[in-house]
Amino acid sequence: MTRQARNRFNLIDILQILSGLLLLNAFLSWWFTSTPTWGYEGKWINPSYLKHRFISPTLLNLSISELALYNGTDSSLPIYVAVNHRVYDVTAGTRMYGPGGPYNKLSGKDASRVYVTGCFMNPGELTYDLRGLDEKEIKEALDGWVWFFENNERYWYVGEVT
Repeated sequence: MTRQARNRFNLIDILQILSGLLLLNAFLSWWFTSTPTWGYEGKWINPSYLKHRFISPTLLNLSISELALYNGTDSSLPIYVAVNHRVYDVTAGTRMYGPGGPYNKLSGKDASRVYVTGCFMNPGELTYDLRGLDEKEIKEALDGWVWFFENNERYWYVGEVT
């Protein structure tokens, strides 16, 4: 090998430098925050979210009966809740939305009415039917809940209820 040929960078050299920088980053992160991700715990490091976002990015169109399958009773399926026909994956909150959880009644349903009225104990409120409620109150409440699920670091949008 000539001296001149070895003075050029090649792909292996670049990969070695990038690997070293990644290892240094992980080490420093662990040293300062005791986590490999500088304390970040959001959806961008969740393998399920990354799979949904990049490997199978199609959005779902579920009927009410199809949505009911995603209520947490089958551990091989994710847990979904719907707000104003927008479906969110809340599997990361299994303790809250799974069987025995305080919000399990909302799992596998579009219970938009409950999000407006706050009447979680009344089974008749677990519906998407908003008739009889004040329009301003509906908009304010549902916009707030949609904002919550859209901006939550653990939950993400997966589709619509049709």
